[in-house]
Amino acid sequence: MTHDHTYLSQLTVTDLIECAHRGNWTGPEAHMIRALAERLEEHLDAVADYDAVNAALMDANRRAESWREEAMAVQRQLDMVRG
Repeated sequence: MTHDHTYLSQLTVTDLIECAHRGNWTGPEAHMIRALAERLEEHLDAVADYDAVNAALMDANRRAESWREEAMAVQRQLDMVRG
């Protein structure tokens, strides 16, 4: 089954990859389409890895900010005690 550009442009990248893999491609375009699908899969994996690292860094940043705030509160208490 062939799809027009309008239909394909509305698909997610994951759906496009799936469509490329299940397609019955023939001729010189077949190798290019399969290679592009494999490249896109690799990029999706890299994006997922990046998102995981980014989420971990954001969480670490939130924890660090919390510790900074707590340290400042303790410092204020010490300053009040010292007069």
